Amino acid sequence: MQNVIQVFLGGTIGAILRYAIQIVVGTFGMLWIVNVIGSFLLGCLNGYFEKKESKLKLFFTTGMLGTFTTFSTYSESSFNMLIEGPLTGFLFIIGMTLASISAAFLGYFFIRGKKQ
Repeated sequence: MQNVIQVFLGGTIGAILRYAIQIVVGTFGMLWIVNVIGSFLLGCLNGYFEKKESKLKLFFTTGMLGTFTTFSTYSESSFNMLIEGPLTGFLFIIGMTLASISAAFLGYFFIRGKKQ
């Protein structure tokens, strides 16, 4: 039950943060901010939790960052962009995917460092 509460509380915080960013910068800007920053932070946390076990892992990863980043909104926006302009939509999808994966990679190695 403690795990469920951690995911719930972390998820609540992540969702509120994502919505606050959307209010400030709009949906398009929010997608870039939350997905790239969220991927970087998730990489950092995975590197950290690989070295040190913590009871807060679910709170931060599945809960907070799981709701802070937003694949469903990303998918919907990507689909709409593809319909409106295939080239713009394609560039958005490739750019967002590469930026998010790169950010996760950088975050992990920022915290974890090179494996020996």
